[in-house]
Amino acid sequence: MTAWWAAALLLLATTASAPAQTLLLKSGQRVETKGVRRSGDMVMGKIEVAGSSGEIGHLISAIAKIEFPEPKAISNATELLAQGQPEKALAEINPVLAFYEPLREIPGAWWAPAAMIKVSALSALQRDKEAEPLALLIQKTATDPETARAANLRIASSLVARQEFDKAAQICDEAIKESTRAAVLAEAWVTKGNLLLAQKQWDGALLAFLRVPVFYRDEKLFMPAAMLGSARAYRRLEDLDRAKRSLYDLIAAFPKSAEAAIAQTEIQKLQK
Repeated sequence: MTAWWAAALLLLATTASAPAQTLLLKSGQRVETKGVRRSGDMVMGKIEVAGSSGEIGHLISAIAKIEFPEPKAISNATELLAQGQPEKALAEINPVLAFYEPLREIPGAWWAPAAMIKVSALSALQRDKEAEPLALLIQKTATDPETARAANLRIASSLVARQEFDKAAQICDEAIKESTRAAVLAEAWVTKGNLLLAQKQWDGALLAFLRVPVFYRDEKLFMPAAMLGSARAYRRLEDLDRAKRSLYDLIAAFPKSAEAAIAQTEIQKLQK
């Protein structure tokens, strides 16, 4: 059994029934299938006609999009990340990545969103050497500009860590200017806040972090980082009461997040 088929079986095992997958051809034709696979430069679709089943192939260059239902693992892994369980998120998302890997350049494939989750999980595990090349690959291959922007922001975080501030600032500012997706904007402001903290621009950092709970409160994945960042900015501004309050609020709202554990340590430092 090939690795692809193993991934396919594992992916289907988490689904109540095998969902239909529709090929949208550039000619305007819609082809309903029971499942697809890649064979060279063709996508093979399983079809049933008059009680008989078979496959029909279409050149990838002739396909405008494949309509795949969203894998449940996407939401499951996202929730695991929000709960501070990146290792479980990796285990959840890896089969999705393996399944969509052969189809990743075709619009509609869930490879890029799944890869973004993997990048987040790797970053949370401090495995940046694995996360950054994957983020670069997403940025180069994503057919959705918002996904490409999100990948760029993961790269920007690595640039901040390397003190390449000008490059990181350009990525953040472009995302803030161009994006219309709340999750991307929330991440852009968190990344910009961390950039400004690294540059010791405490007021600017605080304003960047506070934008997330004010405008993007529903983006739970980025709330813990924004709350931790705002606490650090308050501390640098010598507003210790607000710093402590932000840390306690973080622990109360997101007790299972990685940031909550950091907040516990920072509270102890503030109490000395």
